[in-house]
Amino acid sequence: MKFTYGSALGLLFRAMLLLALPLSACTAQTQTSLPQDAASSTLFDGYGLYESCSPKDAAMCLSHLNDMAAAGFKLVINYDELYGDASFQKAYLDRAQSVGMKVIVALSNPAFYDGTDVTSQFPALAQTCDCTDNHGFIRYVVNVVKNHPAVWGYYIGDEVDPSDHGAMKRALADVVHQLDPTHPRLFIDTGGHTIAAWHGNSPFSDTAEVIGSDFYPVGHEHDSYYPTIDQTAAVAGGIQAYADAHGEDGAIVLQAFSYSNYDISGAPYPTASQMQSMLSQTLAHSHPRIILWYSYYDTMDSDNPTQHWNDLKAIIARNMP
Repeated sequence: MKFTYGSALGLLFRAMLLLALPLSACTAQTQTSLPQDAASSTLFDGYGLYESCSPKDAAMCLSHLNDMAAAGFKLVINYDELYGDASFQKAYLDRAQSVGMKVIVALSNPAFYDGTDVTSQFPALAQTCDCTDNHGFIRYVVNVVKNHPAVWGYYIGDEVDPSDHGAMKRALADVVHQLDPTHPRLFIDTGGHTIAAWHGNSPFSDTAEVIGSDFYPVGHEHDSYYPTIDQTAAVAGGIQAYADAHGEDGAIVLQAFSYSNYDISGAPYPTASQMQSMLSQTLAHSHPRIILWYSYYDTMDSDNPTQHWNDLKAIIARNMP
């Protein structure tokens, strides 16, 4: 998640895009039906959360999985997962499996494609890698996790700049797919940029099987370039149209955090009604394979974590498949 945004396309363009492209049902691995206000023939992998739990406190990370699963979440992306060693990877996946969750393995660090020595970024895991370059490290990570039943797939792109498309595709996305063609790759861009999946012009369709945009409107009400919460339907519908046009599955990331966590003083956390509105519009105007919320760690670090977490849990409970 990054906070650099461009201007949005006009409503007329988005409306034309939605009318021009048909919707199609998406496929999945282990799936259930979407709620009734989405397409009745659609399948759904579940709701998920972004997490940032350091393996230095492994017990806490495993406890977080318990809490997420109890709230009805089926998917998790832990940005910090790969900072743990191989034994942590197994323990994390084992716990996810035991509570009925799947892990989207976080390979979204730019070090995987920007020329950085990735082993220096993840020294604990590199200790058992016996590899000499980034390709070897990626191969090692994929081989460590790919046969575990708790693996959903790989998070290979997090708001990647379009100018980095070629490097990311060659060094990461293509390599991951060659090593493990059975699990999907996930790419998420930012809804505030002029180049994004929901605008229909993302260049990243060839990097992932599941692609979408994040959308965090609460706190951007006075920013004319950022779509408002009332435009959630246009964002969700644009993602769906893009996914359908490229023969992929769609995904969306909805807001469960306050910009005050990112040095914007006084920014509010979304109310329960605002979070419900974002989800309701998404379900009514698209049939994403996954719906993620950003984020568990910001919610727990918010001004009222108990209330905000209870609000989110209640929304998930009301909109379960």
